[in-house]
Amino acid sequence: MKKLALALTAALAVGIQMPARGQEQAAPKQAAPKAAAAATTERAPSRVGLIDMAKVFEGYSKFKVLRDELAAEIERSDAEARVMVEKMQGMQKEMQESGLQPGSAEYEAKEKQILDAKGEFEAFRAATQRKLARRESEMFKEIYADTTAMIRKYAEWAEYTVVIRFDSKDIEDDTPPAEAVQRMNKLVVFYQPDNDITGVVLQSLNKQYEGSAGKTPVRTTGATVAPKN
Repeated sequence: MKKLALALTAALAVGIQMPARGQEQAAPKQAAPKAAAAATTERAPSRVGLIDMAKVFEGYSKFKVLRDELAAEIERSDAEARVMVEKMQGMQKEMQESGLQPGSAEYEAKEKQILDAKGEFEAFRAATQRKLARRESEMFKEIYADTTAMIRKYAEWAEYTVVIRFDSKDIEDDTPPAEAVQRMNKLVVFYQPDNDITGVVLQSLNKQYEGSAGKTPVRTTGATVAPKN
């Protein structure tokens, strides 16, 4: 009887524990549908856009204005430099025709004037080159900032996930050999026309610039993109 009582007690204990184990194993089965739903969630497909930056720069009205202003400044600097050179040449000619003896006080004074004028010219040329190089760099940075801001704006609206710079020019019959070899090395060798966003970005940039009455435009506002449906 005592052994039977112990056996019944053990059986009772096993019977009590079994439902609990059953519940522990059943819990993951209830969570499985949620995990499966999360795993099967589809991501939106990537969409690649292409932009020909050289064509954008070439057709951007603001770039033409800034480039013409820089060319005018270069021309003014060249004119000023020519005046300085002509002045030095005149001083040298005057010294040669004066008949002054080398080593005389008058000769040395004239020579010093020429050397001083030459030093002023070299300083002017170096300072002008630095100024124009800085102006050109700032111009390209400004145009690049305008362009990339517009690319971002259009890409976000049109849901492009990435925009890649490319060269849209093809090899033609009259393409020089060196240029043809360079074009054969370009990364993008095939694309659908819808991938090329150069035209709409360039159009939006020019409309934005025209809307600013030719002044420095606001780079991140005023883009002319179609409203999203």
